[in-house]
Amino acid sequence: MFGNEEPYTLTGNTIMLKDENKKLLLVTNERYKNILVTRSGVEMSDWGQERRPGVKIVSLQELFKRDKTYFFVRAGGVEYQIDLKFEESPITEMKF
Repeated sequence: MFGNEEPYTLTGNTIMLKDENKKLLLVTNERYKNILVTRSGVEMSDWGQERRPGVKIVSLQELFKRDKTYFFVRAGGVEYQIDLKFEESPITEMKF
């Protein structure tokens, strides 16, 4: 289909999208809503966990080690911090 290459890389708590035409859906545990990352931004999503064409699903529990509840993701040329401690507003656009 698309070959064996994954459309993203994981480095520690950082997810870097390789192909901005793909979408990366980050599925949290039950305490948090889903977070949808697209090439145009990062947003909360009410999508379920079932597979959809062009969407890669990653469980956040696979990314964490011990007490870490935050990570960074780059989408559409912008880097965002996702901090699950803040349930009301977990997504922050990083400005450098």
